[in-house]
Amino acid sequence: MPQSPSFGISRRIVGSIALAVAVLLGTGGAYGLGIVTAGLSADVIADSVAPEPEAVVQSAVSRTVPSVELAALRIPTCSIQSLVESEELGDFSGVVVDPLTNEVLFQRGGETFVAPASVQKVLTAVAALTVLGPDTIFTTTTLSTEDPDVVVLRAGGDLTLSATPEGVDSVYSGAPKLSELADLTIAAIRTSLPEGESVTIRELVVDASLWNPEDNWREAWASSARTKGYMSRVTPLQIDGDRFNPGAVMGERSGDPMPRAAFAFVSALREAGNSSRYVSVSYEEAPDTLTSLASVSSRPVSELVTYMLKESDNTLAEMLGRHIALSQGLVGSGDSVGEALLAAIAQRGIEIEGLVIDDASGLSGDNRVTPVSVAAVLSEVYRSEGEISLVGEGLPIAGVDGSLDDRFSGENSVAQGRVFAKTGSIQGTRSLAGWVSAEDDTDAVFAFFANGAVTDEAREALESLVVGVYSCGANLADF
Repeated sequence: MPQSPSFGISRRIVGSIALAVAVLLGTGGAYGLGIVTAGLSADVIADSVAPEPEAVVQSAVSRTVPSVELAALRIPTCSIQSLVESEELGDFSGVVVDPLTNEVLFQRGGETFVAPASVQKVLTAVAALTVLGPDTIFTTTTLSTEDPDVVVLRAGGDLTLSATPEGVDSVYSGAPKLSELADLTIAAIRTSLPEGESVTIRELVVDASLWNPEDNWREAWASSARTKGYMSRVTPLQIDGDRFNPGAVMGERSGDPMPRAAFAFVSALREAGNSSRYVSVSYEEAPDTLTSLASVSSRPVSELVTYMLKESDNTLAEMLGRHIALSQGLVGSGDSVGEALLAAIAQRGIEIEGLVIDDASGLSGDNRVTPVSVAAVLSEVYRSEGEISLVGEGLPIAGVDGSLDDRFSGENSVAQGRVFAKTGSIQGTRSLAGWVSAEDDTDAVFAFFANGAVTDEAREALESLVVGVYSCGANLADF
């Protein structure tokens, strides 16, 4: 986690000192800023300026020099207002804060409720690491029944489970393999059979009761998200995020994940040694009293969160959302995800009043957050040395990796490697939120949202705005 030195004296106090000096020296317009001193009380000045040794005035132009040399005062003069006024940003709202002090350095509509798009995944990542913890894994299991010809496949809500051959990775590197689960299952059954007797599995019962498999799509999601490769149906059992091409990050999805996964497992069992030529598949909840035959597990939440953030994986986000809800005693429904995420975020001391969470991925245009609330979450991540610091490690880096690998080009390339941020894009919203290590090596958290009739042209405009913050550094002004 990058840590920068404090920006020093807070800008509020610096402003008060500057005004006090202007009053005392009679040079209020010396900086050409048109500083207004109306309403500044003597108490504010007294509280803001440390007492100096009493000076004896010898004449109108002769003053005793204080025995302690005064430090130079820094007055923020660097404006990004012209960048904010870009037409490509539509109805812009955003905020820049000092992540160490939470001081607002710049804001326009900071309390405006907006759809975050995939910036929503930052909240999901924080909630997952807070509630589930970085080491949690999700396990897919096979179970034996009283009938040796019947095996149960119990879904563990691991949407990374892969049907790729041994030695070939899907987009989810290190994901558990169906083939390994099949091999382990056949080997376990053989131990209970007389020597030389064949394994004959004639029926596979799929237990997908972890959450209701029919509750797999939010009303606010466009159906084209499946065909365009943005999203799968959120079922407790699927393979490779339901991609036809397991190696394609943006791969078309089948739209019917469970039967596809079940029949892939039937094929894997045959390859592993099942002698039955025909295996029927049924779907029902199995008793908890059944004995486990074999299991395979996902990568830990820490790695899943990192991939979700880097590649903006909607399927992983929704998978984590369901598990967050289940861990909090909710049923794991789509409707329960918002309640679960808000409760988890509140545990971090973030104000959640008025926020609306409709999904975990940000695909829904019904989500409502404010730039200030997003910045508060990111500042908490920035300062953390605990589990949520992993969110910072997962943020894409400008010009380097993830969804920012080809961003911040041309004149904006000066900030490559210095911006750590989550991107977002849905109809009516383009967003960018994270932090920037400025040219003067001070760090600032930002949350920027372009709303309304915006297009992908807004992306470059948002990047230019971040580069403005990068160039201004500690001298960023709120005008």
